[in-house]
Amino acid sequence: MRNALTGVERALFWTLAFAAFAAAAAGLVARTVDHMAVHYENARQGYAVVRVLAPEGPLGVAAAVAALETAPHVRSSEPMTAGRAAQVLAQWGGSPVNAADIPTLRLIEIDLAPAPPHTDVAGDIVASLAQGGVTAQVIEAPENASGGSWPARVRAVAFWGAAGFAIVMAGIIWLGARGLAARRRELVTVMTDLGATRGQAAGRIADEAAILGLYAGLIGGGLAAALAIALLFVAIPSLNVDSLRRMILPIDLVPIF
Repeated sequence: MRNALTGVERALFWTLAFAAFAAAAAGLVARTVDHMAVHYENARQGYAVVRVLAPEGPLGVAAAVAALETAPHVRSSEPMTAGRAAQVLAQWGGSPVNAADIPTLRLIEIDLAPAPPHTDVAGDIVASLAQGGVTAQVIEAPENASGGSWPARVRAVAFWGAAGFAIVMAGIIWLGARGLAARRRELVTVMTDLGATRGQAAGRIADEAAILGLYAGLIGGGLAAALAIALLFVAIPSLNVDSLRRMILPIDLVPIF
């Protein structure tokens, strides 16, 4: 059998390898964007602010902080400073806010634990605060806050963008395969003259194309995976092998396969 990586086939091989690398890399980028969007959405849904209505003053805030230590769904709580309030208002409202213009605050930031669907998280926290003698209001991150609607859009754009790019790379591979078949026209002629059937001649070329495509896919997918892992270690300095195993899901390997 003729070596599939000799002569002009070598250029075809690296063309296929680049196409496989590009398609796999696009899929991995889409999965990375999906991870980031999910992480952002979880962080947004896990954030809320408690507004203390009574008692007034620092005593009311202190009593609310004490009550939040045993409140359901609350992981941690911290009174909000004027600088932090200005930052949150700018993020939610979309315009800068001067911290000096903010009056005395009776606000507490809370980190929420994941709750089952249809759970009245705010109601449970308000009830727990009332048992501690504090009247308060729980303000969750609004849906129309800055960035509140972009995770779903970004995930859709990343998915369809990667799918479209993969289709383009598949077209390049298809054209390369047609070029290989055209260059084997003389071989087909000789085989048929020797008595080979149409299926035998096509199978001979298909075997060579399969080997060429398999090797190119392995190299392209492997390079994409190595590049993705290297970028993860650069982007996350604290990343180690164990945390990388926990981070990577089976679906993340689909673009490489």
